[in-house]
Amino acid sequence: MTKPKVIVYSHELPDCPRYKKIFANFEILIAESEEDFSEKMRSLPADAAVVCFCSASEKDLADVLRLEAIAGVVPLIVCSKAAGTDFMRQAAQQGFSRLFFCTLDADKMADQMYDLIRSGGLKEHIQKLWPGSFETSPLVGKLIDEIIHAFPFRLQVQELARRLKIDRGWLLKLCKGAFNRPPSELVRHLWVYQALRLMQRTDFDNTDIAEQLDYSDESSLVRDFHKELEYCPKEARKRLLKSTPEELLSQAGQRRTSRRALH
Repeated sequence: MTKPKVIVYSHELPDCPRYKKIFANFEILIAESEEDFSEKMRSLPADAAVVCFCSASEKDLADVLRLEAIAGVVPLIVCSKAAGTDFMRQAAQQGFSRLFFCTLDADKMADQMYDLIRSGGLKEHIQKLWPGSFETSPLVGKLIDEIIHAFPFRLQVQELARRLKIDRGWLLKLCKGAFNRPPSELVRHLWVYQALRLMQRTDFDNTDIAEQLDYSDESSLVRDFHKELEYCPKEARKRLLKSTPEELLSQAGQRRTSRRALH
């Protein structure tokens, strides 16, 4: 397997005594300016982005949020020796909560990075593909948080409703209003998205991907591809040579919309 690729924005990283330990298992590309960070995010297929602030403070929050916007669908995390309570409170209010401290054990930080990469990008992908969906109801954000928190275990509709403390009918209406699809199809979409990302960024075969995403077997993965994309994983691999996962899913959605319009 290839190492996950992480773009790190920092002015001080080369002087960090823990840098090599923390990122030993990742392919690191250092961006020393915001322009360099933006260029790397546009041109490279990164799995995650890290912003290093040795002492994150309230004045840095605007920079973090701007860099997060540049990162787009790639999950971004802030690394700091000591972030003040005002920074963390305001970051949470702005919807940003990915923060770790480089004083932690290096192995624990690596585990956090892997968790971020494995389930990362889901919320960002939803916000980009369905802009404004989180504003339709406070429950939409909770729904997505539950799905991501459980990843790669796939929650069933009844369990999602139970966790949100609403009935099944309300959940169906909620998803229809925010995403124009039932929750089971939303979950399928997200799992196919992560499968496409793994195809593009690793040397996993279909069996490996099915195992990573908690499918019962490879045939279940193939069924999801046919339902979501209307073609098999082998064809998806070919198309990924010229298109991104986001583009393939968007194209599939446009085909479905066109068919509905004809009928």
